[in-house]
Amino acid sequence: MSLKTLLLFVGGGLGTCARWWLGNWFAVQPWARGLPWGTFVINVSGSFVLGIAAVLILERLPPQHQQWYLLFGTGFCGGYTTFSTFEWETFKLIRDGSWLLALANVAGSVLAGFVAVLLAVTLMHALWPR
Repeated sequence: MSLKTLLLFVGGGLGTCARWWLGNWFAVQPWARGLPWGTFVINVSGSFVLGIAAVLILERLPPQHQQWYLLFGTGFCGGYTTFSTFEWETFKLIRDGSWLLALANVAGSVLAGFVAVLLAVTLMHALWPR
C-alpha cells in the first residue's frame, strides 16, 4: 500500500467515525428536533477544518509535506462532511412539507460553511503569517 493510499484510508476512516459519533449525539438531543442539526454542524465544522488544513498544509508547509493534505483535507474532511446526507435530509424536509426549514437548512449550511472557511483562513493567516 502506498503512503498516499494509507493517508487517505486512515483520514477517511477517522472522519467517517467522527461524523457518525457526532451525528448520533445530535440525534438524541431533545432541542435538536426539526432541522438536521447534526449534518449542519458537521458540514460547518468540516468546512472550518478544511480551511485550516488547506492554509496550513498547502500554503504554509514546504511542498514536500503536502501529502499530509491527503490525510486531513481529502481523507478526514471527505469522510467527515456529509453533503450527500445534507441533500437527502433537505429533500425529506421538502417532501414532508417543511419548505421553510428546507430553505433554512440550505441557506444556513451554505452561508455558515462559507463563513467557517473564511474564519479558518483568517485565523490561520493571523497565527501563521507568510
